[in-house]
Amino acid sequence: MPNHPSTTVLAYEKPEQQVDPRRWYALAVILLPILLNSLNTYMIQVALPLIQDSLLASFSDAQLIVTGFSLSLAVALIISGKLGDMFGKKRLLYIGVSGFTLMALLGGLTSNPTLLIVIRIVQGLAAALIQPQVLSLLQVNFLPREKGLVFSIYGAILGFGFAFGLILGGILVNWNPFDLGWRTVFFFNVPFGILVLLCLPILPETRGRGMQSVDWSGIFFLISGLFLLVYPLSEGQKQGWPLWIWGCLILSLLLLLAFISVEIRKQKQGGAPLIDLSIFKQHLFKVGMASVVLIYLSMFSFFFVLTYYLQFGLHYDAQATSLMFLPLGCGFFLTSLMSSRIVQKWGMVVLKIGALATGICCFLFIVLLQVDAVHLLQSPYIVLLLVYGLGLGLVTTPLTRVVLGTVPLKDAGTGSGLFNTFMYLSGALGIALISILFSAVLRQSLASAALSDYVRAFSTSLATCGGLALAAFVFLCFLPESKDQLNERQ
Repeated sequence: MPNHPSTTVLAYEKPEQQVDPRRWYALAVILLPILLNSLNTYMIQVALPLIQDSLLASFSDAQLIVTGFSLSLAVALIISGKLGDMFGKKRLLYIGVSGFTLMALLGGLTSNPTLLIVIRIVQGLAAALIQPQVLSLLQVNFLPREKGLVFSIYGAILGFGFAFGLILGGILVNWNPFDLGWRTVFFFNVPFGILVLLCLPILPETRGRGMQSVDWSGIFFLISGLFLLVYPLSEGQKQGWPLWIWGCLILSLLLLLAFISVEIRKQKQGGAPLIDLSIFKQHLFKVGMASVVLIYLSMFSFFFVLTYYLQFGLHYDAQATSLMFLPLGCGFFLTSLMSSRIVQKWGMVVLKIGALATGICCFLFIVLLQVDAVHLLQSPYIVLLLVYGLGLGLVTTPLTRVVLGTVPLKDAGTGSGLFNTFMYLSGALGIALISILFSAVLRQSLASAALSDYVRAFSTSLATCGGLALAAFVFLCFLPESKDQLNERQ
């Protein structure tokens, strides 16, 4: 989803008189990899139930196709920015886009769900090499007075990828060229990725700084701990929650505690920790990050269960599913474009309204299901999803700047990295947890469950999504009301 880069100005940033006069042409190229990743993410979201059905995959396998990508992306984001500093951002972009495109090709060719999960994990690693380099190139190649416009365009591209990706995924699967079915959403990325690679030479060269200290022990503890947390949550319902699942969860907790201990010790010894945890001593940052986690848990969970209710409960095809997401995507895209100006004028109340609207919409959705749980392509549902999308754009798009505004400028780099990592982790955990709830309330397999079972499971999941959004609203109430108040607190 839309997020904004760190406000940190890098040491090698060009002076105003040395900016590249072709930088506006380069901007289109810089943003192409972001559009590639965004379209891919949401096209697969729509096609996921069809992928599960075609590959005879389990519900937990389908979760891992999504959560594996999000988890590897979240963890690798922490180090990929430093790798760009070490080896050059343009070089990392080449590697990231090449890897992403190759995995898209392999994903379209595979017929094994386990192999597809592995491919998606590697694709997440490749995607993580892309995003920090793009944000840094935007930061160093434009004048300070131009950056507001540049990052607004960046946010709009992400919003467009979200809105159009959901629609395009349904169109491609329904079009079914060469009888490829869901594989089309993977193969679509191959020519797009090649186009991006052909355009990358237009970008200015960036020289790396050479080898730097990397906190490999921190990386090990963090990756191991998060994997042993997310994987058992996705696999537990399939395996019947055996003892080894609970053992993995306990071990993940111990590894994450070890990670915190290692990072604190390195910080005290004057080393270079993977994450500077001292940033969490700032109360407002903790409150802001809590709101980030809650709103993204709600959002990713809502997308996941809505897709499954439509395609398994109501037997919608991918194109009909994409049409259901159309008003949501349009509303999100519209407020994403305007949110910066609206927040500048009205302050934090805009984000609160957005979180409140998304939460209320989830509960109103439950009410509508009691009236008519079948005909969702009608005006009440369309209006409701439009309002949900409008609210989602108001709260998520400006949230990064608001959260980073609670920390001093010297901590903005750490804050931005943590924001992106927590956002993608929320996606992985949200899907894993809402799937457990959905399956538990469904009480049947996806194939044998009746419509009434799906309505019950979907309604319970919606109530959870709404509760998370309202909890995010509560946390947002503790953040500064306006930019002036925020500056006074720093």
